[in-house]
Amino acid sequence: MKPVLLIAINFVREQRWPILVLLMWVLLLAFQGLVTEIPRERDDLLFIFKQVAVYVVVFSIFFGGSAIYNERRSRRILAVLAKDVARHQYLSGLVIGVTMACGIYCFTLGLTGSWTLGQSGFHVRDVWFLMACLAAAAALAGTVALMFSTFLNPFFAAGATAVVLLLPAVLERTVSHSLGILVPTWRLTATVMRSSFDSPLEVSWTPILLAISETVFFWMMSAWIFTRIDIAVAVE
Repeated sequence: MKPVLLIAINFVREQRWPILVLLMWVLLLAFQGLVTEIPRERDDLLFIFKQVAVYVVVFSIFFGGSAIYNERRSRRILAVLAKDVARHQYLSGLVIGVTMACGIYCFTLGLTGSWTLGQSGFHVRDVWFLMACLAAAAALAGTVALMFSTFLNPFFAAGATAVVLLLPAVLERTVSHSLGILVPTWRLTATVMRSSFDSPLEVSWTPILLAISETVFFWMMSAWIFTRIDIAVAVE
């Protein structure tokens, strides 16, 4: 377990600048809460909150899609695996690292949202439910991207991930509404985007639990694929 945690922490450390960029958006939301009249401009604050929230899902795809590529390009992966670290442990460390990076952002955004939106009448418990939706969506998106990155370069891995995550939205509109939860990142993100002051938030933990289950599934798929590829081949 220790090697897995060390790999995860090292990944977060290496991604500190992208994480800092994300946190700057949270700082923008906090600044807006300071300079605006919250009761009068609460809809604008909620719009910014939702816009800032979605960024973490996009960033998680790039975190997951580029993690293995960057490690193979620097040849650091060979040095780590030579230290009696199994491939599934290495991949588990990356999955946990991506999840930790997204979790840091969601927690910070939750604190800021509780302060800014809470003052304008938005229930604090609803803010944290939305953060749970966001964290589950980001973890699933990052893990899917990581799975594709085991055999594709980051660009194609991101594209394949987008197809998998957006396909349920297409099926929901063209075939059946129930198919929108097939890969629940779309449904969870939509829950965040549809939140408002005028209508009560519909709380359902089913998409979150399904997202966690699918994250574990894609995690296992990633490990299975990763043990069968030749990582000694140089990448460009």
